Amino acid sequence: METISSTTLKLHSPLPTHRLAGRVALITGGAGKIGIETAGRFLREGANVVLVDNNASALEAALNVLREAVFSGELVCSRLLTIKAEVTDETQVEECVKESVKQFKRLDVAFLNAGTGTVVGSEESACWETGLEEFERVMRGNVRSAFLCLKHVAAAMRDLGNGGSIILTSSVAGLHGSPGHIAYSASKFALRGLALTAAEELGPYGIRVNTIHPSRVETPMFRNSCSREKMEELRAAIPLGRCAQVDDVASVVDFLASEDSKFMTGGFLKIDGGSVPF
Repeated sequence: METISSTTLKLHSPLPTHRLAGRVALITGGAGKIGIETAGRFLREGANVVLVDNNASALEAALNVLREAVFSGELVCSRLLTIKAEVTDETQVEECVKESVKQFKRLDVAFLNAGTGTVVGSEESACWETGLEEFERVMRGNVRSAFLCLKHVAAAMRDLGNGGSIILTSSVAGLHGSPGHIAYSASKFALRGLALTAAEELGPYGIRVNTIHPSRVETPMFRNSCSREKMEELRAAIPLGRCAQVDDVASVVDFLASEDSKFMTGGFLKIDGGSVPF
């Protein structure tokens, strides 16, 4: 039996508390609940953050919230950049990445969180009832946007030569069939294909690519769109007995952004309370 004489850790030293110190992280869909929660976590971990969203007023509101996460004595503008952009437009995506690198001189993390779903309050529709317009809307919002951001972020990280971590927001709908939501499920499965291929292509440059797969996240919009009975039905189907919260997602993204996940790429992490049993 091999004798263990040491570990890779300096056991007499505390673990680092600011795991992202000196890093730069770009978040698309940055003015949404998950984007803001993750940005706050990144800032507290020491990262500089770029928030990208197509809603200018929501970005302004996010900036006001995130001021609290900036360390005392630091200027908000030195840690946080907001960019209004449409991430389904390649020119705007390319400019976002260039502006981020120009502002902070590096790019280490990209959380590709922008996306769309079915229209709140809309009826489920079988595959033969789903219109081409709806299918193309969902694919554009979820797949085209992720592809364009992945393309330009990957090129920037490769050229900068510091490695990096790219995280794509998929869904549990990207792990199993979702009757009534064929366009959404197809789009979320497609993100796994993007991530798996990019992980192999970018590995030699030290760039990792992974997907996260949350179940329904309990936000005010989600609660307002569901009856009380439906909410109880959804919670009952989850072994942990509750829906996901935004911090459940942000904490996993933070892990994938940090060196704690440095040997993970091409992977998928469920954030589902055990509702998908594999």
